[in-house]
Amino acid sequence: MKRFLALLPLFLALPVVASAAPDDALLRHRGTAHDALFDIAFDGSFGIAVGGGGTVLTSEDSGLTWTQDTRPETPLALLGVAVDGHRRFAVGQSGRIYRFEGSSWRLLESGTEERLLQVGLGAGGLVVVVGGFGTILVSSDDGATWAMPRVDWTALLNDFLEPHLYAVHVAGNSVLIAGEFGLVLRSDDRGATWSVTHRGEESIFDMAFNGRGEGVAVGQNGLALATQDGGRTWRRLQTLSETNLLGVWMSDRRVFAAGIRGAYASQDGGRNWTPVKRSDIETGWYQAVSASAARGKPMLVGHRGRILEMDE
Repeated sequence: MKRFLALLPLFLALPVVASAAPDDALLRHRGTAHDALFDIAFDGSFGIAVGGGGTVLTSEDSGLTWTQDTRPETPLALLGVAVDGHRRFAVGQSGRIYRFEGSSWRLLESGTEERLLQVGLGAGGLVVVVGGFGTILVSSDDGATWAMPRVDWTALLNDFLEPHLYAVHVAGNSVLIAGEFGLVLRSDDRGATWSVTHRGEESIFDMAFNGRGEGVAVGQNGLALATQDGGRTWRRLQTLSETNLLGVWMSDRRVFAAGIRGAYASQDGGRNWTPVKRSDIETGWYQAVSASAARGKPMLVGHRGRILEMDE
């Protein structure tokens, strides 16, 4: 099995060959040369992006403008964020989980020191967090308490390794988790028990769904997978060059995937892809993709604290 180690050290060492012109029409926010944004999420017209040094940016106008917002008291990177109405959660290095409480971020007791990479929210207070070395945390009370489901990785992978888990998706009582070794786990009981629905070689870094159970997962070396049944079964799609694809967004049949020096768009659920050659996509890296329902245009976050809005 090939391992792809946690993403943050790679990004900090990755040189940026060139940057886009200052008047780049796609650019909605820029930081300094040392800034980095690692995740972005929308709920309605409200957007939130997080990154290095505890950075938090928010938008009230579907991502057209962004402002520095209240941030947690930490110098550590925030690597994942989720928002659902008044609920906002951010996760990051050293097992940090933060919940936004009206005017400030509260540090929650996670019970782990592992790097936490993504967070997903569900109904009834469900919060699911994933991270390094097989870390899975599940809360049913909006983060007041956390459980660590027991997963027999040796039996699942036929190996002693504990996989890094990069992505989580919550829909109703069902939860999907994806990570190293092409691994996708599914739970239909709010994270109590898990079954494997896909295994492979390349790491899966992100997945997105359109609300009808159709979804796309992307990852290492241009990996692209598709499902039509909510993640119960997966099929391999066209390999997208050798680009490490780190983030993906999906709406109806539209899909947009971005990563390290490359991005691709599809209008048919991932059956056919078109390389995107705009702004600095071919020279920089973009970690995550999301979009507001109102504008429906993919927004990318990544190097130099940049936020790009794409028109495909």
